[in-house]
Amino acid sequence: MIKEIAHFLRNTPEVMRLQKQHPRAEFVDLWSAKVDAQGYAEVRRELVGDLSGRVLEIGCGTGAMFEYYGDGVELDAIEPDQDFLTLAVAKAGKAAARVRATAGDGTSLTFPDGTFDAVVLGLVLCSVPSVEHVLAEAFRVLRGGGRLRALEHVRSEGAIAGFLMDAANPLWLRLNGQGCNWNRRPLSQIKAAGFWVDDVRAFQRFDTIAPAFPMQRIRAHKPG
Repeated sequence: MIKEIAHFLRNTPEVMRLQKQHPRAEFVDLWSAKVDAQGYAEVRRELVGDLSGRVLEIGCGTGAMFEYYGDGVELDAIEPDQDFLTLAVAKAGKAAARVRATAGDGTSLTFPDGTFDAVVLGLVLCSVPSVEHVLAEAFRVLRGGGRLRALEHVRSEGAIAGFLMDAANPLWLRLNGQGCNWNRRPLSQIKAAGFWVDDVRAFQRFDTIAPAFPMQRIRAHKPG
């Protein structure tokens, strides 16, 4: 936990500088680009680069993931925040995949049952009002055998670190201003939603300006 705190404090001045210089969406976009350049590009590419067919990305933010989809993807990307969506729409036309970026709420999707071959959740379950509702909707719109891909930061499995994350989460919510909770456990909720988990990769990175949260890359599917 000490190493994580030191990493956070070391990078806070640069992050705060960017926050002061740019509107919210521009800050998030610049921060994402910097983090990708420092190594997260390979994480995003490994998450979605092999997908094909019709794909839904829930909570696409500023469109940081678009460039990592292959040209065999027809992507519907939804985002509830208009300032983020404006940047995502601008990026949609530059991606190799065919991308439609539109306003949408992951807790109440407008798509019919079984529409998609894959659903992607990239750093979004930390901030949605109901993880259960988002996962239920993702399950509904996936066809049988369809794939779920999730990249999320998670509550530490360590007894002391996990306790501290729980205790400090209200303060973290005030500090980040994005509705981001750092103590959620998406893997157990993905299982509870009915998905079969195929593979989980747990990792931490101390080589970017992003907080060194415990991370999980989760591959799962809807039973067919």
